[in-house]
Amino acid sequence: MFLRYIDFLFVPFRNIRNKWLKAKTVKGNVKMEVGRVKSHGKRVKGYAGKAKGYAGKAQEKAGAARDQAGQIQGQVAGQGGGQVAQEAPVNPPQIVAKGFIFKKHFCGACSQQLDKSWDHCPYCAQTAAPPPAAGAPKTQAFMVDAAGTSGHMQLLGWLVPLSGAQKGELFTLSPVSQIGTEPTCNVVLTDQFMSSIHAEIKAEGGRWILRDLGSTNGTFVNDQRIDQRELVDNDVVKFGQSPAKFKSL
Repeated sequence: MFLRYIDFLFVPFRNIRNKWLKAKTVKGNVKMEVGRVKSHGKRVKGYAGKAKGYAGKAQEKAGAARDQAGQIQGQVAGQGGGQVAQEAPVNPPQIVAKGFIFKKHFCGACSQQLDKSWDHCPYCAQTAAPPPAAGAPKTQAFMVDAAGTSGHMQLLGWLVPLSGAQKGELFTLSPVSQIGTEPTCNVVLTDQFMSSIHAEIKAEGGRWILRDLGSTNGTFVNDQRIDQRELVDNDVVKFGQSPAKFKSL
């Protein structure tokens, strides 16, 4: 009972003791964190050393590969009686989008307008194609005159599927192209609604003529069913349920 009356005399001492214990605890925590930081620093240094070692080994292997490639090239050049000519890589022409709201795609090399689904320029591909070797199949681009025979006017045509697994592929048309699911067709499309030999596109008098070949589900040009129709650039042709864009030059 007596201590309760003099307890106020011990309050300052208890406060001092509590502050001392708190400071000691904080100091201990700081030492612990410093130890952790030092430990992490040592680990990082160890990882950096290993990374340098791996980089050195990679450089050694790359140097050995270059030396081996040089030896092989020298051997091939010696066997061929001369130096091996190295062809420079050919970069495909860049596709440029023009316009603010309705953008159109153009080839950066020949400035021809391209379909949005194309990832390369077919016009440049036809122009840059090398002449075929003896016995090799000729390019499907050809020259016709007003009568449809060989002449001086260039006539190029393509079909580009707009949907399905073949979307964006370029099918180059020959003077007479059959379209269907039969593997012997010039343009083979995977569509269960198409007939085996569904339609035909033929060059006649400098024009492309599309004919339906008695298909079950019909042939359409710009959503109109047709038996025969002259095609113009950007026509949308549908064989069964397979839409494709017709492009011509």
